Amino acid sequence: MSNIPARDILGKFLVENGDKYENMVVLSADLSLSIKTDIFAQKYPERFFNFGIAEQNMIGASMGFAISNKMPIVCGFSLFTTGRAWEFIRLACHDNLNIKFVTTHAGLVGGDGSTHSALEDLSLMSCLPNLNVLVPGDNVEIEKILEYAFNTPGPFYIRLPRGSLEDIHKKDFTFNPNSIDIIKEGNEINDICMIGVGSGSSIAIQSVSKLEKDLNISIKIINQSVVKPINIKNFISRIKNDKCILVIEEHNTYCGFGSIISRIVSENCPKYIKTLGIENSFGQSGSRIELLDYYGFNYENIKKIILDLIKS
Repeated sequence: MSNIPARDILGKFLVENGDKYENMVVLSADLSLSIKTDIFAQKYPERFFNFGIAEQNMIGASMGFAISNKMPIVCGFSLFTTGRAWEFIRLACHDNLNIKFVTTHAGLVGGDGSTHSALEDLSLMSCLPNLNVLVPGDNVEIEKILEYAFNTPGPFYIRLPRGSLEDIHKKDFTFNPNSIDIIKEGNEINDICMIGVGSGSSIAIQSVSKLEKDLNISIKIINQSVVKPINIKNFISRIKNDKCILVIEEHNTYCGFGSIISRIVSENCPKYIKTLGIENSFGQSGSRIELLDYYGFNYENIKKIILDLIKS
């Protein structure tokens, strides 16, 4: 499944569950072809609404749908949905409405350039009360998280990339927002706990074997798909014996997930923590592989960060 783009998983899930969720309506801002919600529109034309390039109107209409006992699924690019319509999203969260914001093209989007890269959306959305913020780590988890969100009342923000995610779970994986998703256990006491958000989890997995061998250290890896709300008690219980923490997120480090988890750790179980993310940049154009390497999501830079942590 790893070569299937996340947006294809979204489109397939919506159309396959249209009969199950009879009150579901899907809203688009003239991006149905890019986000693959066009297949839902073809099967359920009376339940699909295209608002054109007008995200604020789309969110305003979603609030009306929610108040009328519908379950609106708001789909768009991560940057434009959260950025252009944030005040409207805030009102939806203020009233705790049952709206699911499912966006694609999060993080570095490659050839679309810096204008389309969403590197600030977790900061914008995580500050909103009542809003659940989830970032799947692979395609298996995308389906599980969508199912969980659609069956749970209240507003959700689900952040998906433009392309595909590497497999990190088996097909029988069960999503539980209160559990800690450890995808590599390590030892009872580990030198490093690597916490991946979204693509950060597969980046951690790709490096871990060589890191342990080259540096002679033990590493635990956590796939942190729940950005908000975090079960702090459970989280602390799983990282309390680890010496240092490295967060890997495809997002700006300032006010990103690394900032969120740093506060939680410092208040409950102080230890050295660093974040690998985008440093004070809007991103740029280029292939995704080139951009990840340019911004340090590679073995050599991860190794350097870990060495700095160990020295600390």
